[in-house]
Amino acid sequence: MRAKYLLVAVCALAALAGARDFKVGYVDSDAVIAKYEEAREAKARLDKDVAGFKAEAESLRALYQTALDDYQSQELSLSEEGKRAEMAAVQQLKRRYDAYIEEVYRKGGKIDQKNGELIAPLVQKISEVVSSVAQEEGFSLVMDASRAEMLFSETGLDLTQLVIDELNREYAGPGPATGEDVVYAVLPIFGTNDEARQDRVDFKIREFVYSLVRTQPKTEMVASPKVDEQLTQRGVTGRAATGRDAIDIGSALNIGYAILGTCTKEDRKIDFSLTIVDVRMSNEDLKTETGQVTRDEQLNEEVGRVVQLLLAAVTTP
Repeated sequence: MRAKYLLVAVCALAALAGARDFKVGYVDSDAVIAKYEEAREAKARLDKDVAGFKAEAESLRALYQTALDDYQSQELSLSEEGKRAEMAAVQQLKRRYDAYIEEVYRKGGKIDQKNGELIAPLVQKISEVVSSVAQEEGFSLVMDASRAEMLFSETGLDLTQLVIDELNREYAGPGPATGEDVVYAVLPIFGTNDEARQDRVDFKIREFVYSLVRTQPKTEMVASPKVDEQLTQRGVTGRAATGRDAIDIGSALNIGYAILGTCTKEDRKIDFSLTIVDVRMSNEDLKTETGQVTRDEQLNEEVGRVVQLLLAAVTTP
């Protein structure tokens, strides 16, 4: 209700002021989030993480329940000392399960942390784009239509689609070949063990490779969701993508070069391998480089080193 009165008040003030340059627009933030490709990808990642947390919680609960059932089935045959020992083991498993539930689901727990990690940067990016679009279109104030009840709006005041288009620009896919720009795609980096996948090493490497390549001059990028869609259609799931996979999707996505790879993590050590494929020449093995770090904070620097070696193998036609 307050939002409705606020909107009416703002419009009334603008009218009373008679300021033709004072333009009030609005954006439907719910629609923006629903149609923003990076937000969809972030939600998919969050859902995957939450599913992993639930699976781990169920595993711990099952361990506790099995131990409790075993104790109850043996209780009559156990000595008092045996009962105490078995019950202590059961209670330890129960505490472990309860602690994990608290760690994951409490306010500020793992789910909240993941949500903040994935969503907070998107909220900031959306805010920046809304500000940029508003300035370009000459708006003095932009309201959030999903938070305020819109009583009336003239045409031309809804900035929602402009904001969505700007946010999705990097996901639009390359346009017609210019003869100069080189089109790149970064295929999924396959985590070869559970620790690499749980710590999202595969996602981190792929995202950093993408961000590095896109800064190169005369370069266009195919958005990762489009690459993943093509791979899924070809049944490339649950395994590492190959050079042949990159070549197979090349014609559909107009790719010049593709980067793919694998990674593994054991304790603090991360090993990874990246390969660049010349899709145009059907060259599955243009160049492969490996990297290794012993601390997470070293990963970006090492990935950067490897990517530069791969890009050095590219020759512009």
